[in-house]
Amino acid sequence: LIKHVLGLLRPESGSVRVFGLDPVAEPVAVLSRIGYLSEDNDLPGWMTVDELIRYSRALYPGWDDAYAEELRQTFALDPAARIKTLSKGQKARAGLLVALAYRPELLVLDEPSSGLDPIVRRDILGAVIRTIAHEGRTVLFSSHLLDEVEQVADHVTMISHGKVALSAPLDAMKQSHRCVTVRFPESRPRPPAVAGVLRWDGAGQDWTAVC
Repeated sequence: LIKHVLGLLRPESGSVRVFGLDPVAEPVAVLSRIGYLSEDNDLPGWMTVDELIRYSRALYPGWDDAYAEELRQTFALDPAARIKTLSKGQKARAGLLVALAYRPELLVLDEPSSGLDPIVRRDILGAVIRTIAHEGRTVLFSSHLLDEVEQVADHVTMISHGKVALSAPLDAMKQSHRCVTVRFPESRPRPPAVAGVLRWDGAGQDWTAVC
């Protein structure tokens, strides 16, 4: 889904429109209005944080210097630190700074907090929630962590094996479906197949079923 929104894949059938535009045919017009942060967060390691900010400023006409500095201070990023010396959590904060500072109309987050510690996850979610609450911007948020989804989403779509398994407003989904946490006696590489379970999340002995 996210690759289609970003124009990285051409649909085999149907069509994709973002802001009423085809992201494959008009990538510049679409991507200039989208902020994007992925799990990989591949930033140039040789740059300092300050150089990354100045480089990004040149790419986006809508760049907000004051907001970028506010985010840098909020995320406690040293402007002189080189990207390659930052921890995974600090790199995630730097990537989110770049994605937010030009105030995009659509913010796309692809597993942004995967593998991060709880404090960094809190910072990222906090910044996303503030963006939604204060600016009313649209956020497309992909995550396997159900607690994150519940904090930021008002509409949830569950995709299983490339197909939509369920799509509904969050409140309606919470009323009609349940999350059940199961602890198995032994660690499992994958959960069992159970009728009525829409998806499983977890690892080892602890798994959560949405049913």
